[in-house]
Amino acid sequence: MKRKTTLKLAAALIATTMIATPFASAYASPGERDHKGEYMRGEHGEYGEHGKHGKGGMFHGEGRARAVPLTIDEARTLVDAMLLKMGESNLKTGDAKASEQAGKIDVVLLNASGDVVEVLKFDEKTGRMDRGTRHDLRKLIGKPNKDKAARFDRKFTADQMTLLANAMVIRFGNGELKLGDITETPRGTYTATVTNQAGDIVREMELSSVTGRPIS
Repeated sequence: MKRKTTLKLAAALIATTMIATPFASAYASPGERDHKGEYMRGEHGEYGEHGKHGKGGMFHGEGRARAVPLTIDEARTLVDAMLLKMGESNLKTGDAKASEQAGKIDVVLLNASGDVVEVLKFDEKTGRMDRGTRHDLRKLIGKPNKDKAARFDRKFTADQMTLLANAMVIRFGNGELKLGDITETPRGTYTATVTNQAGDIVREMELSSVTGRPIS
């Protein structure tokens, strides 16, 4: 085979590989994409992906400084929702308080016996868990939802859906939004409204009671 033809084929193969890789990532299943520490990373998840609910989409403020600093109660809600989504029955949320480190919030993580196993540290300005804390938590818990098929067998209760929806708004509402009403629909999903601080509805979303995430 001539050298010129060989070079053309090699270039075509490289180009095809470069194009195919992003598409493979974009079309990975939600479980493969979202459950690898979706709350621990705090960077991707229900609304962190590109698309309808990603950058420029529904909640596009994650990662920047919040308009209103994260509160202690909000930090605790984020941990409660994280443990619920990950199906961690052996861990529970303990005390939450202002950290000795300025601008941080500490949320204690307990085991089933009530012993302290980790202190999760959140940044008030961004509302996100510190990188070091996420790393320690990932080592402690390991891969969440190891039985990927089981995540489609569960069904969240009304109270659990309220917790998950509230955590979504806390994470991605930039401190400017809050959860309004959340009601179950005849087909078993949930409709949640998102409001501004004055109570005016700014968004409405339908949530799956199986995944706890918005239905496209």
